[in-house]
Parts: sequence; structure tokens; C-alpha cells
Amino acid sequence: MKDADIRSILHSLEIPRLCAHEPDSLVIDELGIMEGAFRMDVAVVNGKLHGYEIKSAADNLDRLPSQQSAYNKVFDKLTLVVDERHVENAVKLVPPYWGLMVAGLRNGAPYIDEIWPARLNFEVDAYTVCQLLWRDEALALLRLKELAHGLWHKPRNVLWRKLANSVDLQELRALIRGTLQARRKWR
Repeated sequence: MKDADIRSILHSLEIPRLCAHEPDSLVIDELGIMEGAFRMDVAVVNGKLHGYEIKSAADNLDRLPSQQSAYNKVFDKLTLVVDERHVENAVKLVPPYWGLMVAGLRNGAPYIDEIWPARLNFEVDAYTVCQLLWRDEALALLRLKELAHGLWHKPRNVLWRKLANSVDLQELRALIRGTLQARRKWR
């Protein structure tokens, strides 16, 4: 299966299930992280930030370790969605807290099967998750927390660092998810 096929199956079968109880969920294709160094194929923003990495039949798993290292710094939950040909190797590469799903066609109908569910990721890094914010969003959160004094004209990396060092990680993650959900223009 091609990337677009797996993405379509993910959007039509898995994402609606995941978002069923959270109508304010936001689904983002190709979410850039770490200032665009990596792109999560599909991200779902609601009570958690859940990333889905897709590996189609045409892909290989060579980049997966570096992607895992980056994604672990940002996402509360992570799931690898693979074509059937990658299942055997993916089982060996995916850490137990990452979810693993296989997508394909069965009797001509699309399917997605969960091999094991995603669990909470405890490797989230405050600074890296702050990098999801645009400069004006970071400044707005600093103002909200009364931490913006002297930072009005500072570059975004200074704002991200101040947020990361000053706000509890759990609260920070919730603030960032809310900011992403409120964002009107993405590109």
C-alpha cells in the first residue's frame, strides 16, 4: 500500500474512533516538529497529543530510530502504522509504549488492525514541545502566566526556553494543545 492509501484508511477508520468522545479534536497532516527537522505524518490534538507515523510498502524502516527519538520529545502518545510487509521488523523496532497498527486491504476492503495500543510516553521534553508554538503564541502564553516581562522583542527560542523552564510540564502540554486547537491558519 502507498502512503496515501494508509493515510486514507487511518483518517476513515482510526481517527474517527479516536476523536469520537472529543469533538474539539484537531487532526493535522504533516505536523512539523523541531523547527521542521521532522514531520509527523498525522497528529491528533485533543486531551493528548497523539502522533501517527506511517510506513508504506515503498518505505523502509531505516529512519525510524531517529524519528522515534525526535517524536518521543513531543507526543504524549505515538503509533506506528505500517503496511503488512513491515510488521515483522516493526515489532522488533517499536518500543512497548508506542502503539503498532497494520493497515491494508482484506477481500478488497480497507482495514486497520491494532497489534498493540499506544501508552503514555514519559520522554516528552518541555523545550521541544514548546517549539510547536509560533513566536506570538509563545509570547501570549508567557503573558498569561505573567512571565513576559523583558521578553517582548526576544527571539522565539528565548521564549520557548522561558516557558519550558517556568511552567510545569503537564500544564505546559495542556496550554500548548489548547493553543494548537485555537490556531486558525496553519500554513
